[in-house]
Amino acid sequence: MELTKERLRAGITGMLARLRAYLYPGLEDEADDGGFLPDFCNGLTLLNVVVIAEMLAIVVTLVTRRISASMFEDLFLISIFVQWIALSSAAAMCALRKYLNRLPNTRAFGMAYLLLLCITWAVGEAAVWLLWLFGKTASPHPEWYAYFHIQNLSVAAIVVALALRYLMARQQLRRRTQSEARAKAQALRARLRPHFLFNSMNIIASLTRSAPTKAEAAIEDMADLFRMMLGDDENLVPVKNEIALAKKYLSLEALRLDNRLNVDWDIGKVPLRAIMPILTLQPLLENAIQHGIEALPAGGTIGVRLWEENDNIAIRVTNPTPAAAPKPKKTGPSTLDDIRQRLASHYGDSAKLEIIEDNGRFTVTVTLPMRGGNP
Repeated sequence: MELTKERLRAGITGMLARLRAYLYPGLEDEADDGGFLPDFCNGLTLLNVVVIAEMLAIVVTLVTRRISASMFEDLFLISIFVQWIALSSAAAMCALRKYLNRLPNTRAFGMAYLLLLCITWAVGEAAVWLLWLFGKTASPHPEWYAYFHIQNLSVAAIVVALALRYLMARQQLRRRTQSEARAKAQALRARLRPHFLFNSMNIIASLTRSAPTKAEAAIEDMADLFRMMLGDDENLVPVKNEIALAKKYLSLEALRLDNRLNVDWDIGKVPLRAIMPILTLQPLLENAIQHGIEALPAGGTIGVRLWEENDNIAIRVTNPTPAAAPKPKKTGPSTLDDIRQRLASHYGDSAKLEIIEDNGRFTVTVTLPMRGGNP
């Protein structure tokens, strides 16, 4: 008995710590979201660098005098030289990005700018020496040596400034987009109704003496529920994780609603390792309980069905509704509106949320594109 009480106290302490993090999320510092300079190790950034370099090579080929008899041969030679500079610059920025991002923004930009100009000079110098080694010039410092470097550095001074500004603008836009997505996800996670929390805690407190084992299991379920809902490092989770979260939520609601709540699960051949946005199924169940089961004195049965159809994951949640259900006042975005917006942010127009009200039943069907996993 003493061991059970100790475990209950430990469970309550952990639950209160998670509750504090839930109620006061600002107490914890946010993690670094990428830094000021773009990630030149990233494949998409590297592709942008290569495309910008090749566009520059085309322009230089069109506006300068012929190097050889064919314009296409000129483009080939200039492309090799420009891409050599571009890839060397990307490699250097990839290696030094962590150090540069520790500096103030203006200083980081200035250091990166000077570094890229130095790389341009070094690659140009290497090209001149290669021409001399292969016998294309009589000296490693031909008569056009100074003009060649001045021309390269002048063009690089303009192109590097524009390219860095463009890539950093993309980086800032990406960071803002990710920040907004995290804020929306956190706002939805904060929509777990306060009266559900306090009612569940009161029920747990009442069970501590009469049924300590049941109270202990309820505390563990609530702690797991908070851990899964408050985790900021996962936006997409396996389907089996989302089902587990929903079942823990329902087990806590069953403590409050007792035999008024029944759930009929029908999980078809869904690849349980496929991924979906966290907190997709649980808000649907919360909506069904809030607007259906709670309003019926005798309660009712919520039907939950998941299946695979045409490379999509389909989720259907149905619940009974009162005969004369009053229309809820619109004081802000509803749970279903939040889900619809989050699905649009993840999948665009590929995801759908449909609502049907017919014969005292309220049905919500969500269709998501299949991503990852095997049965």
